[in-house]
Amino acid sequence: MNTSFFYFLFFVLTADGIMVFLTPVVVYTLTGSIEYAGMSYAIWWLPRLILIPLVGKLIDSIGVRPLSIIADMVKIVGCVFLLLFEFKDPLIVSIAFGIVGSFVSIGNSQTIIAYEKIIALLSQQKEHHVNLISRMDFLGMVIGPIIGMLLIDIGYQYILFIPCLLYFSNACYFLFTKANLSIDINESKEITRKFSNENNTNPLGFILSVPIILGTIGVAVGNNFFDGLVESAGTAIIDQAMALPVKYFGFIDVAAGVCGVLGTYIYSLISSRVSRRGLLIFGLIAIVIPSIMLVSNINSIWIFVISYSLTIIGKVITGNINRIIRIEVIPTKVLASTSSLIVLIGQLILPVTGLLLFLFGGKPYIVSYFMMLSISITLVSGCVLYVYMKKEH
Repeated sequence: MNTSFFYFLFFVLTADGIMVFLTPVVVYTLTGSIEYAGMSYAIWWLPRLILIPLVGKLIDSIGVRPLSIIADMVKIVGCVFLLLFEFKDPLIVSIAFGIVGSFVSIGNSQTIIAYEKIIALLSQQKEHHVNLISRMDFLGMVIGPIIGMLLIDIGYQYILFIPCLLYFSNACYFLFTKANLSIDINESKEITRKFSNENNTNPLGFILSVPIILGTIGVAVGNNFFDGLVESAGTAIIDQAMALPVKYFGFIDVAAGVCGVLGTYIYSLISSRVSRRGLLIFGLIAIVIPSIMLVSNINSIWIFVISYSLTIIGKVITGNINRIIRIEVIPTKVLASTSSLIVLIGQLILPVTGLLLFLFGGKPYIVSYFMMLSISITLVSGCVLYVYMKKEH
């Protein structure tokens, strides 16, 4: 694969990182309400219920290149909308930023799914390039919030110019790249399918027929539930429980991004020495133990940041395992549509998270209770995944 793919992947994921930082900070700053922040987060994720499966089908049918260009153009339009209009009503702030956030989240999923398909089509080192996706993702999580933290005091409108430029650069790259991103109708089987009947190409039917895929979905649900609680309630925790300025929320994303990048190097170092099941065990331990420490010391900014950051190392490892299983198991001709549905199912918990915070966010310790539930989901699903990985081995 051409390394320029990953440079431009870094551009677009950095832009997404800026928007992921900016949205909760601006919404909470303008409204001062955890309920409106939760509502914005729910709106951020709800449109995915309809559009993510459609995006996957479009990638399979019309190709990676046109969908990448369209996604970047839509995100540019959303950023320009937030840049030009001034919002005062808390409800309008929550809805406007939530809708633009949904453009970003849908585009982010399109980017990751598209790159999974690019790897399936072009890569001769799939595990290495899967790990590079994670590395670029977390580098974007580091650089994006740093940019936001440095510039937030001059006004969020000025920051919005940066993601616009980065999205435009990525669109131009896909417009002019000469890489062959189409599938030969006579392509050979790239791997022996031992997990299920490879002729079952209906996305939902395929998912339900493959237990190991169901295990990966459960792990993703638990991880996304916990991350969603941190992203949507983190600003309120910093303000109310820690009595610190909400812009310190950026330290959480930056530290998590640094550990995410570190996690990709740890994965590279140990993946050649440890079995995939051993990697899974290591990843689950790295998620569960720091998560429990975080919940037990939720009033401390340092324990919060350090513990949450350490969980990201485990999530890099489990995320890479989930992604490589998808690339290996799903037939390439339906990889994007099936993978997008898997991602969607794993992320259905995110709008539910926002809704739960909107309904119950005012009650003491409710975030801690939800965090413990998410840890339990990850642990149980990880054990199920280990069992099926052992059977297939």
